[in-house]
Amino acid sequence: MLYASTGCFTLTAIMGVWLSIFAARHKRPFSFLTPIHVGSAIVGSVFLIIAISNGDSRLMLNVALAVAITAFGVLMAFFRRRGAMIAPLYMCHILLAVMFYFSMVCFTIFPHFGLN
Repeated sequence: MLYASTGCFTLTAIMGVWLSIFAARHKRPFSFLTPIHVGSAIVGSVFLIIAISNGDSRLMLNVALAVAITAFGVLMAFFRRRGAMIAPLYMCHILLAVMFYFSMVCFTIFPHFGLN
């Protein structure tokens, strides 16, 4: 399940980079980018929860990061719909997502990462 979750979050990261390029240019992204970004994050989160329920307790930090990333993403969407782009929200979302992704990749590539 960890490989499936990492794969989904890789797609999420790719779509996120593409979305951030559009945001930096102050242009509207393609209509399919945001649903793919959000959908792959949701599917990856489901796989992450399944991995945790199978006994991989090392991933609890990732769950906390995922909740924070989601909260910033919802706030970004809320303000974006009203025409505002608040840079600190974007930066918090991006920085937390980078930490989350690197942690996921480390747990996936190195199965004994974080174990004594």
